[in-house]
Formats: sequence, C-alpha cells, structure tokens
Amino acid sequence: MTLVSKYWEFVKLDSNSNRRVEMVPVAQNYLQQQFPGLTEISDVAIQRHLWLQMRSDEKANAGDAYLAEVCLRCYISHQVYQVCLDLATKFGCHNGFNCQDLFPFVLDDEVLLTVQLNKKLKNIQQKSAYQSLATTVLKTFDPVKGSLNTWVNRYVKQQPELKKFLLQHGVFLVSDWALLNDTNSKELQRILTNMYGLTALEIEQICELLRSYHGIYREERLQQRLAGSTLPCQVPTPEQLLRISRHLQEETGRVLNGDAILRQLQAIATKLRRYRIAAQGGSVSSVSLDRPEIQPLVEGSRAKQEDEEQIEFLQLYQNQFMESLDEAIAQVTEDFIIKLRQKRKFVEQSFLTGLHLFHCRGESMSQIAPQIGLTKQFEVTRLLKLNELRADIRQKLLLILRSQVIEIANLFTDWQRLQILDSQVEAILEEQITVIIQEAESEAKNPVRNQALKGILSRRLCRYLDSRKSR
Repeated sequence: MTLVSKYWEFVKLDSNSNRRVEMVPVAQNYLQQQFPGLTEISDVAIQRHLWLQMRSDEKANAGDAYLAEVCLRCYISHQVYQVCLDLATKFGCHNGFNCQDLFPFVLDDEVLLTVQLNKKLKNIQQKSAYQSLATTVLKTFDPVKGSLNTWVNRYVKQQPELKKFLLQHGVFLVSDWALLNDTNSKELQRILTNMYGLTALEIEQICELLRSYHGIYREERLQQRLAGSTLPCQVPTPEQLLRISRHLQEETGRVLNGDAILRQLQAIATKLRRYRIAAQGGSVSSVSLDRPEIQPLVEGSRAKQEDEEQIEFLQLYQNQFMESLDEAIAQVTEDFIIKLRQKRKFVEQSFLTGLHLFHCRGESMSQIAPQIGLTKQFEVTRLLKLNELRADIRQKLLLILRSQVIEIANLFTDWQRLQILDSQVEAILEEQITVIIQEAESEAKNPVRNQALKGILSRRLCRYLDSRKSR
C-alpha cells in the first residue's frame, strides 16, 4: 500500500542535526486533487505523473509543475532518510556510527526552507541556487530507466563526503561480487603479495579461482549488462557455482564443491575489501555489504561493548528478537487462515502451499497458480496478499517486541534510565523492524527464481511453515 503522506511531509534536520518532519499543506492539497483515489494508486504511477508535470514547459502550468516538484522532493527526503537508516542499521553498531552521523552529508535539501509555500503560487519566491542531493536526483531521474527509490539509493551512496565518512569507519559500499568482478588476477597477485605476504602457491591457487569466477560469473554479468540489465550483482547461483567448479577443474585439475567455492570467493573479497579501504585511507575493520546482520539497539542505549552486563543484555535482546519474529509470523499467518476460512472453504491449504512455494522455493506467481488450483497470476497475488501479510507481521512484531525489550532492560538498568529507554524504544524498534520488512519487500520484487528466499523474514516464515506441517 502506498504511504501517500511521504509526498507532503518533508524530512529535514533541525539545528542539532536531528530528524524533523514538516508537513506541507499545499503539497497535500495538490496531490489529493491530482489523485482523488490515492490508496488505489502505486508509487510508480504517482511519481511518473509528478515527473511529467514537473517537466511541463507550459507557462500556464508553472504552479502545478512546481508543486509536483515539491511532492517529489518530499518523497526523496524520506528515501534519503531511509538509506541512512539502512546503512546505520547494517553497519553502524559494528563500525561506531549511527544514522544521525550520516544525515548532514545527504539530508540537505533547502527548497522548502527558502520558498514561502503559504503564499499564492504566482508569488512564489525564487528557489535557492544551492544544489542539494535532491536537486541532482530530480535533474537526472528518468522513470523509464529505473525507480525513484533506486535513483536516490544510488546518489546517496555515491555522495563523496558520505563515502569518505564510511571509509573512515571501515565500510566500503561495494558488494563482494562487484569487487571480484572489478579485480584482475595481476592486481590480486600484487595485493596478496604486498599486503598479505602469502606464498607463491597460495597466491596462484587464489588467482586460478578468480579466473574461473571471471570465466563464468563475470562473463554472464557482462552479457546481462549488454542486454540492458541494471540489477546489482547477486550471490552466485548453485548452477553458476557448479560451472565455476567445472571450469576450475578443467583448467587446474583442482576439485572444489560449490559451497567451498562460495566460501573461498567470499574470503578473497574480504581481503580485497580490506585493501581498498586501507588504500583510500579508511579503517580496515570492515564488513561486507552482502552480509547484513540483525543489529542490537542503537548506540543511545549501549554502554561499552566490554561491559559484561551489556553483552548479556544484547544477547538476550537478539534472542528475543527472533523469538518475537517467530511469534508474530505464527499469529499473523493463523489470523489470515481464519479469515480465509470465513470467506471460502478449502482455501487454507492453497494459501499455505502458495506461501511455501513463493518463499521456500522461490517460484513465481505464474508457476504457483496451477499447483494450487488457480489459473492466473493475479489470482495468486490476491490470495497470498503478501504486502498485507508483511505489514501485519511488522505491526505484531513491534507490539510483542516492545514489551519484551522493556522487560529485559529492567533487569539491567535503574528506574531512571529505564524511563528514558521506554520513551525511545518504540522508535528504535520500529526503525530496525522496517529494515527487516523492506529487505523482504525488495527480495520479493527481485527474487532469484527457483531458490529459497534468503531474507530473515522469509527464512523464519519457511521455518514456521515446516513446523506447521509436522504437527
């Protein structure tokens, strides 16, 4: 479901660099006039209409064009905030920063601060000459070539000062597979010799594996790009790993199975990542963009890592997070089944089978349809209601986890600190849960077909479905 308020709520920073959301009434009125049935329209449709309106050359439509731009800037501000939140959630706790540290680099749009929107449109003042990140995004965005979310994500992560800050904290925003694609065997040989001091035999074996990886994975990636694909590099499929294994055996006589090849490729990428960070003046304590983990509560609720009580608290919290997620999945799924029983008989098994085939086997809606007695792809989509399912799990998880975290914290802190934590915990948890849900949404939109989905929500849902079968 489209969260339409993002088009009239502007995210900005206050004087202390804290996030603040400002409502823009004229943008709300404009959008509601353009789209009377807002809840039935997708973000893609809204953004394309606003983009076309913004680019209109007709003088008579100048006011509408400007308001369309304001709506898009509001949406962009939310997405910039979300990218910062994702980066902080994935890397912040391990690397010593939080999302508030990232905001000043990219949450810099001034348009709503310098334009008096409460005046009549004909009297709107000139906008600032300052070129914010949002201005750059709007100048280059083309809905034919990609989504606005993808555009914002790309420009945020390419912002020079943000990249420099992340490097200083040991984060290099390139996936393992892109790193391996962009490194030739001669460069790898030099890095392994000069930085890691490996033996000649070790270096030769590592370079042989990289060449086999290039022969299969990189070659296919190049073909995909020639065909117009702009998707980021994905983890090699089992079929690709098998072909890399065969290529390596044919070229060198060495025999490695797919799992061993995957582990060794990730180990090579880790060495490359550390080298790239060090070469650019950053801290070499780093993590891969491919392996985000559930992080503990943000720094505001942390003491020193060496503190035994704090470590115990974080362990209990992470355990409780997974238990609460399992409980939320079970409750929401059973609620869905009860609703289905009330509407139609004999549909429960189709629903459960559909969930299993989509999440645990990676099948498309069109593949699933004939297996559950349906004929059309949209019928499966309508039955599973994945967006609604994820939204309900998110809300249920927040309710369950909030009370559990406060209860755990009560064992480790005094009453006064607990009161402070109580006032912050819902926002903290909601931010973290958002990452899990967005990971599931992204994976559902861009799955690796006929493979189990790898996100946390999908894995735990499959675990629940398997346990339900064995009852």
